[in-house]
Amino acid sequence: MKRKLIAILLALIMVLCLLPTSFAPTTAAADTVETYALEHVQGGAILHCFNWSYKAIIDNLADIAAAGYTAVQTSPVQQPKDYMFDDEVGHTTSNEWWKLYQPLGFRVATSGETWLCEGGNTLADLCEAAHTYGIKVIVDVVANHVANKTGGGGYEQVSEQVDPWLREHIEDYFHSYTAFVNDGSRFNMTQYQMGMPDLNTGNADIQNAALEFLKDCIDCGVDGFRFDAAKHIELPTDEGCASNFWPTVVNGAKAYYQTKTGKELFVYGEILGGAGTAISNYTTYMAVTDNETGNSARVNAVNKNAYGLANYVYYKGAAPKDCVLWAESHDTFEDGASSGVSTADIVRTWAIVGSRANSTSLFLARPGDETMGAAGDRSWKDDPIREINKFKNHFDGTTEYVSAEGNVAYVERGTNGIVISKLDGGGSVELTVHKMKDGEYEDQITHGKFTVANGKITGTV
Repeated sequence: MKRKLIAILLALIMVLCLLPTSFAPTTAAADTVETYALEHVQGGAILHCFNWSYKAIIDNLADIAAAGYTAVQTSPVQQPKDYMFDDEVGHTTSNEWWKLYQPLGFRVATSGETWLCEGGNTLADLCEAAHTYGIKVIVDVVANHVANKTGGGGYEQVSEQVDPWLREHIEDYFHSYTAFVNDGSRFNMTQYQMGMPDLNTGNADIQNAALEFLKDCIDCGVDGFRFDAAKHIELPTDEGCASNFWPTVVNGAKAYYQTKTGKELFVYGEILGGAGTAISNYTTYMAVTDNETGNSARVNAVNKNAYGLANYVYYKGAAPKDCVLWAESHDTFEDGASSGVSTADIVRTWAIVGSRANSTSLFLARPGDETMGAAGDRSWKDDPIREINKFKNHFDGTTEYVSAEGNVAYVERGTNGIVISKLDGGGSVELTVHKMKDGEYEDQITHGKFTVANGKITGTV
Protein backbone atom coordinates (compact mmCIF):
# COMPACT_ATOMS: atom_id res chain seq x y z
CA MET A 1 0.00 0.00 0.00
CA LYS A 2 1.47 3.37 -1.02
CA ARG A 3 0.52 6.75 0.39
CA LYS A 4 1.05 10.15 -1.17
CA LEU A 5 3.49 11.94 1.09
CA ILE A 6 5.51 15.09 1.39
CA ALA A 7 8.71 14.87 3.36
CA ILE A 8 12.30 16.00 3.66
CA LEU A 9 15.53 14.17 4.23
CA LEU A 10 18.52 16.43 4.51
CA ALA A 11 21.64 16.73 6.66
CA LEU A 12 20.71 13.89 9.02
CA ILE A 13 17.22 15.29 9.59
CA MET A 14 14.17 13.49 8.24
CA VAL A 15 10.63 14.79 8.18
CA LEU A 16 7.87 12.57 6.83
CA CYS A 17 4.24 13.52 6.71
CA LEU A 18 1.11 12.47 4.88
CA LEU A 19 -0.67 15.41 3.28
CA PRO A 20 -4.27 14.84 2.25
CA THR A 21 -5.35 16.24 -1.09
CA SER A 22 -7.31 18.98 0.71
CA PHE A 23 -4.11 20.56 2.01
CA ALA A 24 -2.57 23.34 -0.02
CA PRO A 25 -0.53 26.43 0.73
CA THR A 26 -2.21 29.78 0.29
CA THR A 27 -0.97 32.33 -2.21
CA ALA A 28 -0.06 35.69 -0.74
CA ALA A 29 -2.03 38.63 -2.12
CA ALA A 30 1.04 40.75 -2.75
CA ASP A 31 3.00 38.16 -4.65
CA THR A 32 2.92 34.68 -6.11
CA VAL A 33 4.87 33.23 -3.19
CA GLU A 34 3.28 30.38 -1.27
CA THR A 35 2.78 30.99 2.44
CA TYR A 36 2.17 28.34 5.08
CA ALA A 37 1.39 30.55 8.08
CA LEU A 38 -1.23 29.50 10.61
CA GLU A 39 -4.16 31.76 11.39
CA HIS A 40 -2.96 31.93 15.00
CA VAL A 41 0.52 32.49 16.42
CA GLN A 42 0.10 30.10 19.34
CA GLY A 43 1.38 26.70 18.21
CA GLY A 44 3.20 28.09 15.17
CA ALA A 45 6.77 29.16 14.39
CA ILE A 46 8.11 32.68 14.98
CA LEU A 47 11.22 34.04 13.26
CA HIS A 48 13.12 36.29 15.65
CA CYS A 49 14.47 39.00 13.34
CA PHE A 50 16.99 40.08 15.94
CA ASN A 51 18.20 43.65 15.23
CA TRP A 52 16.75 43.67 11.72
CA SER A 53 15.39 46.95 10.44
CA TYR A 54 11.81 47.01 9.23
CA LYS A 55 13.15 47.30 5.69
CA ALA A 56 15.30 44.18 6.13
CA ILE A 57 12.27 42.22 7.32
CA ILE A 58 10.11 43.54 4.47
CA ASP A 59 12.79 42.61 1.93
CA ASN A 60 12.78 39.02 3.24
CA LEU A 61 9.03 38.49 3.68
CA ALA A 62 8.65 36.29 0.61
CA ASP A 63 11.28 33.88 1.94
CA ILE A 64 9.88 34.08 5.48
CA ALA A 65 6.43 33.14 4.22
CA ALA A 66 7.77 30.31 2.05
CA ALA A 67 9.76 29.00 5.03
CA GLY A 68 6.60 28.36 7.03
CA TYR A 69 6.85 31.02 9.71
CA THR A 70 3.59 32.29 11.13
CA ALA A 71 5.07 35.46 12.65
CA VAL A 72 8.13 37.66 12.79
CA GLN A 73 9.40 39.17 16.03
CA THR A 74 11.11 42.56 16.02
CA SER A 75 13.59 43.98 18.47
CA PRO A 76 12.12 46.59 20.86
CA VAL A 77 10.46 49.40 18.89
CA GLN A 78 10.86 52.03 21.62
CA GLN A 79 13.52 54.71 21.14
CA PRO A 80 16.81 53.14 22.27
CA LYS A 81 19.67 54.51 24.30
CA ASP A 82 22.38 56.48 22.43
CA TYR A 83 20.76 56.60 18.98
CA MET A 84 21.76 60.06 17.67
CA PHE A 85 23.99 60.55 20.73
CA ASP A 86 26.94 58.17 20.43
CA ASP A 87 29.29 58.15 17.46
CA GLU A 88 32.32 56.82 19.31
CA VAL A 89 31.71 53.14 18.50
CA GLY A 90 30.79 51.44 15.28
CA HIS A 91 27.07 50.86 15.05
CA THR A 92 27.32 47.09 14.83
CA THR A 93 25.24 44.32 16.32
CA SER A 94 27.93 43.08 18.68
CA ASN A 95 28.57 46.57 20.05
CA GLU A 96 25.08 47.93 20.42
CA TRP A 97 22.31 45.32 20.30
CA TRP A 98 21.76 45.73 24.04
CA LYS A 99 20.92 49.41 23.66
CA LEU A 100 17.59 48.44 22.13
CA TYR A 101 16.84 46.90 25.53
CA GLN A 102 17.49 50.21 27.29
CA PRO A 103 14.60 52.37 26.04
CA LEU A 104 13.94 56.03 26.70
CA GLY A 105 10.23 55.66 27.35
CA PHE A 106 6.94 54.29 26.06
CA ARG A 107 6.68 55.50 22.49
CA VAL A 108 6.93 53.91 19.03
CA ALA A 109 10.18 55.34 17.68
CA THR A 110 10.07 56.82 14.21
CA SER A 111 12.65 57.59 11.52
CA GLY A 112 15.68 59.32 13.01
CA GLU A 113 15.09 57.75 16.43
CA THR A 114 15.99 54.08 16.02
CA TRP A 115 18.09 51.71 13.94
CA LEU A 116 14.93 49.77 13.12
CA CYS A 117 13.67 52.59 10.89
CA GLU A 118 16.85 52.83 8.86
CA GLY A 119 16.01 52.43 5.21
CA GLY A 120 12.92 54.59 5.51
CA ASN A 121 10.27 52.11 6.64
CA THR A 122 8.13 52.36 9.77
CA LEU A 123 6.52 49.78 12.03
CA ALA A 124 3.22 50.40 10.26
CA ASP A 125 4.89 49.76 6.90
CA LEU A 126 6.22 46.45 8.17
CA CYS A 127 2.83 45.33 9.49
CA GLU A 128 1.08 46.24 6.26
CA ALA A 129 3.62 44.35 4.16
CA ALA A 130 3.69 41.32 6.49
CA HIS A 131 -0.08 40.98 6.48
CA THR A 132 -0.16 40.71 2.70
CA TYR A 133 1.83 37.48 3.16
CA GLY A 134 -0.34 36.24 6.02
CA ILE A 135 2.55 36.89 8.43
CA LYS A 136 1.85 38.39 11.85
CA VAL A 137 4.12 40.87 13.65
CA ILE A 138 5.22 40.50 17.29
CA VAL A 139 6.95 43.39 19.03
CA ASP A 140 9.45 43.04 21.87
CA VAL A 141 8.46 45.33 24.77
CA VAL A 142 10.72 46.64 27.53
CA ALA A 143 8.47 47.74 30.40
CA ASN A 144 10.61 46.83 33.42
CA HIS A 145 13.32 49.47 33.11
CA VAL A 146 14.79 52.34 31.10
CA ALA A 147 18.25 53.47 30.01
CA ASN A 148 20.96 54.31 32.50
CA LYS A 149 23.84 56.76 32.23
CA THR A 150 26.86 54.50 32.54
CA GLY A 151 26.02 51.42 34.58
CA GLY A 152 23.70 50.88 37.52
CA GLY A 153 20.09 51.43 38.40
CA GLY A 154 19.95 54.04 41.14
CA TYR A 155 17.85 57.17 40.85
CA GLU A 156 20.95 59.11 39.88
CA GLN A 157 21.57 56.70 37.01
CA VAL A 158 18.41 57.57 35.04
CA SER A 159 19.82 58.71 31.70
CA GLU A 160 19.31 62.31 30.60
CA GLN A 161 18.05 60.84 27.34
CA VAL A 162 15.00 59.30 29.08
CA ASP A 163 11.72 61.08 28.35
CA PRO A 164 11.35 64.18 30.57
CA TRP A 165 7.96 63.16 32.01
CA LEU A 166 9.66 60.13 33.59
CA ARG A 167 12.72 62.03 34.86
CA GLU A 168 10.57 64.74 36.45
CA HIS A 169 8.96 62.20 38.81
CA ILE A 170 11.83 59.89 39.59
CA GLU A 171 10.78 58.93 43.11
CA ASP A 172 7.20 58.19 41.98
CA TYR A 173 8.01 56.41 38.73
CA PHE A 174 11.06 54.37 39.74
CA HIS A 175 11.86 51.79 42.37
CA SER A 176 14.65 52.29 44.89
CA TYR A 177 18.33 52.13 44.01
CA THR A 178 18.74 48.84 45.88
CA ALA A 179 20.52 46.25 43.71
CA PHE A 180 18.70 43.01 42.90
CA VAL A 181 19.93 39.91 44.70
CA ASN A 182 18.92 36.66 43.03
CA ASP A 183 17.67 34.94 46.17
CA GLY A 184 14.28 33.84 44.87
CA SER A 185 12.42 36.55 46.76
CA ARG A 186 9.57 37.98 44.71
CA PHE A 187 9.98 41.33 46.45
CA ASN A 188 13.66 41.57 45.52
CA MET A 189 12.97 40.20 42.05
CA THR A 190 10.30 42.77 41.24
CA GLN A 191 11.09 45.86 43.34
CA TYR A 192 14.87 46.10 43.11
CA GLN A 193 16.90 47.16 40.09
CA MET A 194 19.11 44.81 38.09
CA GLY A 195 21.65 47.26 36.69
CA MET A 196 19.21 49.65 35.01
CA PRO A 197 16.71 52.14 36.49
CA ASP A 198 13.74 50.00 37.49
CA LEU A 199 10.32 51.41 36.66
CA ASN A 200 7.68 51.43 39.38
CA THR A 201 5.31 49.20 37.46
CA GLY A 202 2.84 49.39 40.34
CA ASN A 203 2.28 53.07 39.57
CA ALA A 204 -0.96 53.76 37.66
CA ASP A 205 0.74 56.33 35.39
CA ILE A 206 3.37 53.78 34.33
CA GLN A 207 0.71 51.13 33.73
CA ASN A 208 -1.39 53.50 31.62
CA ALA A 209 1.66 54.60 29.62
CA ALA A 210 2.54 50.97 28.90
CA LEU A 211 -1.04 50.20 27.83
CA GLU A 212 -1.23 53.25 25.55
CA PHE A 213 2.07 52.22 23.99
CA LEU A 214 0.70 48.75 23.24
CA LYS A 215 -2.42 50.30 21.75
CA ASP A 216 -0.25 52.49 19.51
CA CYS A 217 1.57 49.37 18.33
CA ILE A 218 -1.76 47.64 17.63
CA ASP A 219 -2.86 50.71 15.65
CA CYS A 220 0.28 50.20 13.56
CA GLY A 221 -0.88 46.63 12.85
CA VAL A 222 1.01 44.64 15.50
CA ASP A 223 -0.46 41.23 16.39
CA GLY A 224 1.42 40.30 19.53
CA PHE A 225 4.00 41.19 22.15
CA ARG A 226 6.95 39.65 23.93
CA PHE A 227 7.64 41.20 27.34
CA ASP A 228 11.31 41.44 28.22
CA ALA A 229 12.21 40.66 31.87
CA ALA A 230 8.60 39.68 32.62
CA LYS A 231 9.48 37.86 35.83
CA HIS A 232 10.82 41.14 37.24
CA ILE A 233 7.37 42.76 37.06
CA GLU A 234 5.09 41.99 39.98
CA LEU A 235 1.82 40.06 39.86
CA PRO A 236 -1.49 40.63 41.64
CA THR A 237 -0.67 37.52 43.70
CA ASP A 238 2.66 38.79 45.09
CA GLU A 239 2.66 39.40 48.84
CA GLY A 240 3.91 42.80 49.93
CA CYS A 241 4.47 44.09 46.36
CA ALA A 242 1.36 43.14 44.38
CA SER A 243 0.09 45.35 41.57
CA ASN A 244 -2.37 45.25 38.69
CA PHE A 245 0.25 45.84 35.99
CA TRP A 246 -0.44 42.63 34.08
CA PRO A 247 -4.26 42.69 34.16
CA THR A 248 -4.25 46.40 33.30
CA VAL A 249 -1.71 46.23 30.49
CA VAL A 250 -2.12 42.75 28.98
CA ASN A 251 -5.86 42.36 29.42
CA GLY A 252 -6.36 45.91 28.25
CA ALA A 253 -4.30 45.31 25.11
CA LYS A 254 -6.07 42.00 24.41
CA ALA A 255 -9.46 43.67 24.67
CA TYR A 256 -8.36 46.53 22.41
CA TYR A 257 -6.98 44.14 19.78
CA GLN A 258 -10.08 41.97 19.87
CA THR A 259 -12.33 44.99 19.41
CA LYS A 260 -10.19 46.28 16.57
CA THR A 261 -9.59 43.01 14.70
CA GLY A 262 -11.98 40.40 16.07
CA LYS A 263 -8.97 38.16 16.74
CA GLU A 264 -6.87 37.03 19.70
CA LEU A 265 -3.69 38.93 20.60
CA PHE A 266 -0.62 36.74 21.21
CA VAL A 267 1.41 37.68 24.29
CA TYR A 268 4.34 35.94 25.95
CA GLY A 269 6.80 36.89 28.64
CA GLU A 270 10.48 36.26 29.18
CA ILE A 271 10.75 34.06 32.27
CA LEU A 272 14.33 32.86 32.57
CA GLY A 273 14.99 30.35 35.33
CA GLY A 274 12.76 30.24 38.40
CA ALA A 275 10.11 32.90 38.80
CA GLY A 276 9.79 32.56 42.58
CA THR A 277 6.07 31.93 42.18
CA ALA A 278 3.75 29.40 40.57
CA ILE A 279 4.12 29.73 36.79
CA SER A 280 0.33 29.68 36.53
CA ASN A 281 0.35 33.15 38.06
CA TYR A 282 1.98 34.33 34.81
CA THR A 283 0.18 32.05 32.36
CA THR A 284 -3.09 33.56 33.54
CA TYR A 285 -2.07 36.49 31.34
CA MET A 286 0.43 35.19 28.80
CA ALA A 287 2.56 32.35 27.49
CA VAL A 288 6.09 32.10 28.88
CA THR A 289 9.54 31.23 27.60
CA ASP A 290 10.57 27.73 28.66
CA ASN A 291 14.30 28.32 28.39
CA GLU A 292 15.16 25.21 30.42
CA THR A 293 13.50 22.88 27.91
CA GLY A 294 14.98 24.51 24.80
CA ASN A 295 18.45 24.97 26.22
CA SER A 296 18.53 21.38 27.49
CA ALA A 297 17.54 20.11 24.05
CA ARG A 298 20.39 22.06 22.42
CA VAL A 299 22.98 20.82 24.91
CA ASN A 300 21.84 17.23 24.37
CA ALA A 301 21.97 17.60 20.59
CA VAL A 302 25.55 18.87 20.86
CA ASN A 303 26.46 16.02 23.21
CA LYS A 304 24.80 13.45 20.90
CA ASN A 305 22.42 12.41 23.68
CA ALA A 306 19.26 11.42 21.81
CA TYR A 307 17.36 10.45 24.96
CA GLY A 308 18.04 13.85 26.51
CA LEU A 309 17.05 15.60 23.28
CA ALA A 310 13.80 13.62 23.16
CA ASN A 311 12.80 14.45 26.74
CA TYR A 312 9.12 15.28 26.48
CA VAL A 313 8.95 17.11 29.85
CA TYR A 314 8.36 20.86 29.89
CA TYR A 315 10.70 22.03 32.65
CA LYS A 316 8.85 25.29 33.32
CA GLY A 317 5.81 23.33 34.46
CA ALA A 318 3.42 25.19 32.16
CA ALA A 319 1.13 23.49 29.67
CA PRO A 320 2.60 23.21 26.15
CA LYS A 321 0.09 25.77 24.84
CA ASP A 322 1.55 28.26 27.33
CA CYS A 323 5.19 27.65 26.36
CA VAL A 324 7.54 29.21 23.83
CA LEU A 325 10.46 26.91 22.96
CA TRP A 326 13.71 27.64 21.14
CA ALA A 327 16.90 25.99 20.00
CA GLU A 328 18.71 29.16 21.06
CA SER A 329 17.79 32.74 21.94
CA HIS A 330 19.44 36.10 21.37
CA ASP A 331 20.66 35.96 24.97
CA THR A 332 22.23 32.51 24.65
CA PHE A 333 23.87 33.62 21.41
CA GLU A 334 25.19 36.93 22.72
CA ASP A 335 26.45 35.51 26.03
CA GLY A 336 28.33 32.75 24.20
CA ALA A 337 26.25 29.79 25.37
CA SER A 338 25.12 28.92 21.85
CA SER A 339 27.14 31.10 19.46
CA GLY A 340 29.72 28.33 19.02
CA VAL A 341 27.13 25.65 18.33
CA SER A 342 27.14 24.50 14.72
CA THR A 343 24.22 25.20 12.44
CA ALA A 344 23.84 21.42 12.03
CA ASP A 345 23.30 20.99 15.78
CA ILE A 346 20.84 23.88 15.85
CA VAL A 347 18.92 22.09 13.08
CA ARG A 348 19.00 18.80 15.00
CA THR A 349 17.61 20.65 18.03
CA TRP A 350 14.97 22.46 15.99
CA ALA A 351 13.85 19.12 14.55
CA ILE A 352 12.52 18.27 18.01
CA VAL A 353 11.58 21.58 19.68
CA GLY A 354 10.24 22.97 16.40
CA SER A 355 7.91 20.06 15.70
CA ARG A 356 6.26 19.53 19.07
CA ALA A 357 2.51 19.81 19.55
CA ASN A 358 0.78 22.95 20.86
CA SER A 359 3.87 24.86 22.00
CA THR A 360 5.02 27.90 20.03
CA SER A 361 8.52 27.76 18.51
CA LEU A 362 10.94 30.68 18.23
CA PHE A 363 13.82 30.49 15.75
CA LEU A 364 16.66 32.99 16.13
CA ALA A 365 17.95 34.55 12.94
CA ARG A 366 21.57 34.48 14.06
CA PRO A 367 23.27 37.87 13.93
CA GLY A 368 26.63 38.52 12.40
CA ASP A 369 28.61 41.65 13.13
CA GLU A 370 26.81 43.74 10.54
CA THR A 371 25.68 47.31 10.88
CA MET A 372 22.70 47.61 13.22
CA GLY A 373 19.49 46.90 11.30
CA ALA A 374 21.01 44.48 8.78
CA ALA A 375 19.84 40.90 8.40
CA GLY A 376 22.46 38.36 9.45
CA ASP A 377 22.84 34.62 8.95
CA ARG A 378 20.37 33.03 6.51
CA SER A 379 20.14 29.52 7.94
CA TRP A 380 16.61 30.36 9.14
CA LYS A 381 15.36 29.54 5.63
CA ASP A 382 17.42 26.41 4.94
CA ASP A 383 15.52 23.39 3.64
CA PRO A 384 15.34 21.39 6.90
CA ILE A 385 14.19 24.41 8.93
CA ARG A 386 11.58 25.28 6.31
CA GLU A 387 10.18 21.76 6.17
CA ILE A 388 10.06 21.36 9.94
CA ASN A 389 8.04 24.60 10.13
CA LYS A 390 5.65 23.39 7.45
CA PHE A 391 5.37 20.03 9.21
CA LYS A 392 4.47 21.79 12.47
CA ASN A 393 1.83 23.90 10.76
CA HIS A 394 0.30 20.97 8.92
CA PHE A 395 -0.04 18.88 12.07
CA ASP A 396 -1.38 21.76 14.17
CA GLY A 397 -3.96 20.37 16.58
CA THR A 398 -2.77 16.75 16.41
CA THR A 399 -1.18 14.63 19.13
CA GLU A 400 2.53 13.94 19.59
CA TYR A 401 4.69 11.02 20.67
CA VAL A 402 8.31 11.86 21.52
CA SER A 403 10.83 8.98 21.45
CA ALA A 404 14.50 8.06 21.24
CA GLU A 405 16.37 4.92 20.23
CA GLY A 406 20.13 4.70 20.13
CA ASN A 407 21.41 7.93 18.62
CA VAL A 408 18.07 8.95 17.12
CA ALA A 409 15.45 11.30 18.59
CA TYR A 410 12.09 11.56 16.88
CA VAL A 411 8.63 13.07 17.15
CA GLU A 412 5.51 11.43 15.73
CA ARG A 413 2.55 13.69 15.03
CA GLY A 414 -0.94 12.39 14.46
CA THR A 415 -0.94 9.00 12.75
CA ASN A 416 1.07 9.82 9.64
CA GLY A 417 3.89 12.23 10.45
CA ILE A 418 7.36 11.87 11.93
CA VAL A 419 10.45 14.02 12.37
CA ILE A 420 13.71 12.13 12.88
CA SER A 421 16.89 13.71 14.22
CA LYS A 422 19.86 11.34 13.79
CA LEU A 423 22.82 12.49 15.84
CA ASP A 424 25.61 10.14 14.79
CA GLY A 425 25.74 10.58 11.03
CA GLY A 426 23.96 9.04 8.08
CA GLY A 427 22.88 5.44 7.90
CA SER A 428 19.97 3.07 8.07
CA VAL A 429 17.37 3.32 10.80
CA GLU A 430 14.82 0.90 12.21
CA LEU A 431 12.75 2.64 14.84
CA THR A 432 9.70 1.68 16.85
CA VAL A 433 6.71 3.84 15.97
CA HIS A 434 3.69 4.20 18.20
CA LYS A 435 1.12 6.08 16.15
CA MET A 436 2.06 5.93 12.46
CA LYS A 437 -0.02 4.07 9.90
CA ASP A 438 1.53 1.31 7.84
CA GLY A 439 2.61 2.31 4.37
CA GLU A 440 5.45 3.49 2.15
CA TYR A 441 6.70 7.00 2.82
CA GLU A 442 8.70 9.08 0.37
CA ASP A 443 11.12 11.83 1.21
CA GLN A 444 10.12 14.86 -0.84
CA ILE A 445 13.66 16.16 -1.41
CA THR A 446 15.73 13.03 -1.96
CA HIS A 447 12.79 10.76 -2.84
CA GLY A 448 14.24 8.12 -0.55
CA LYS A 449 11.72 5.53 0.61
CA PHE A 450 10.79 4.69 4.19
CA THR A 451 8.46 1.90 5.16
CA VAL A 452 6.20 1.59 8.19
CA ALA A 453 5.11 -1.96 8.98
CA ASN A 454 4.62 -4.05 12.10
CA GLY A 455 5.27 -1.10 14.40
CA LYS A 456 8.61 -0.20 12.79
CA ILE A 457 9.81 2.50 10.40
CA THR A 458 12.82 1.57 8.30
CA GLY A 459 14.89 3.51 5.79
CA THR A 460 18.18 5.26 5.28
CA VAL A 461 19.09 8.71 6.63
